[in-house]
Amino acid sequence: MFEKYSDSFLNNFNFDSLLEKFTNKKFLTFKEGEIIFCENSYIAEIYFILSGEVNLTKIKNDPDFCFSTAAHSGDILGFYDALTSNEYSSNAVALLNTNVFAVSKKEFLCFINKNNDFNLWALKYLSRRIEALD
Repeated sequence: MFEKYSDSFLNNFNFDSLLEKFTNKKFLTFKEGEIIFCENSYIAEIYFILSGEVNLTKIKNDPDFCFSTAAHSGDILGFYDALTSNEYSSNAVALLNTNVFAVSKKEFLCFINKNNDFNLWALKYLSRRIEALD
């Protein structure tokens, strides 16, 4: 059902082990064009993309300026936002049919407070995402 992760964070992290750490995870499918979350809405969940593609757009307070990027299998939606605020900083819309597993923000933050291996990996992941913007 879910594609293998060749060039993603899951390539360097034991995904099955990660899944076992979360008790209230949900597997969801978003159809092409379906909204996953909206900019400035409360962060309820963090989404690990298992397959598909998602368009992330950020409008903020200037409707004449719109930043857009794509997220793919192996990316995490809402990760940075969960660490820095209570609201999503962008809109997320499925470009293709997209499978994710979702965990609550609260459970995710508890997990990262107890898991140094994941935290080290997370720093590398965020660094790669920032580098891709340059």
